[in-house]
Amino acid sequence: MRPLSRAEARAAIVNTDPSEGRVRLPAHFDALRWDDLDYLGWRDPRAPQRAFLVAEGLDGRALGAVLRQSPSHAETGGRAVMCALCRFTRRFNEVALFAAPRPSSDKRRRLSTVGILVCTDLDCGRNVLAAPVRGPLDPPAEEVVRARRAGLRTRTLAFLHGLTDGAGTTRTRS
Repeated sequence: MRPLSRAEARAAIVNTDPSEGRVRLPAHFDALRWDDLDYLGWRDPRAPQRAFLVAEGLDGRALGAVLRQSPSHAETGGRAVMCALCRFTRRFNEVALFAAPRPSSDKRRRLSTVGILVCTDLDCGRNVLAAPVRGPLDPPAEEVVRARRAGLRTRTLAFLHGLTDGAGTTRTRS
């Protein structure tokens, strides 16, 4: 991901509610290693249920959304859930349902939201960089990591474009 300015990162969030005020960037924003990021995801320290997701689009412009974590109603800790972005299976409390309101000036349309299951720490990039367990016929580890990163970028952009385009589903096959 290319380096973003603070103003550019804030402006990329397309579905902010004016009543919420200014988008708070992560405290470590100036120390980010942009080359290592596939997207920028962070939680609002003043509103723990609110998170932000920003990615670089194919046209080079940043695109982002504010997400709200839904309350968890899981009853047992033994279930595994798959993150829709990194496609890693994690414990039920490490993946949460986030809802993103569609951007719209029409009040009826503003009630429309898109949901996605995402790692609660919003650090899918760390998951895709993990060394894969390889067998004798598997491709080289670098190739697997490259494919994971490409898939993560594709799925992140598909979600963000689905949110802004109003294209009902954001599922992709990658």
